[in-house]
Amino acid sequence: MAYNFHFDPVDLPPEAKELRQEVRAFLRQEIEAGTFTPDSERAPFSVAKAFAKKVGAKGWIGMTWPKQYGGHERSHLERYVVIEEMLAHRAPTRAYSTADRQSGPVILRYGQQQVKDTILPRIAS
Repeated sequence: MAYNFHFDPVDLPPEAKELRQEVRAFLRQEIEAGTFTPDSERAPFSVAKAFAKKVGAKGWIGMTWPKQYGGHERSHLERYVVIEEMLAHRAPTRAYSTADRQSGPVILRYGQQQVKDTILPRIAS
């Protein structure tokens, strides 16, 4: 059985559009600096800790989390924009993506306070 889905294009809010341009500029700069090569088949799966540190310094890891845990309380749509650009540019996200999208949110929801205070800021940075 086939389904014919149609989704109307979404007009992003100004802050998400600005963020998209910021992420694209950052990724172009990192590619030009030789931090990663998007043409490489392994690029998205490589572990690039220095790149992850730069992404964390930009506030793009744990970006929807509360500020008290190292987050920036950004919207989930803004987070989507960052992830979409990272994937489109085949950026090396392996060093932080699991912690950002799986471990961190679970700790945020179910973790003991001491764990939240200790681990989440380390993930976000």
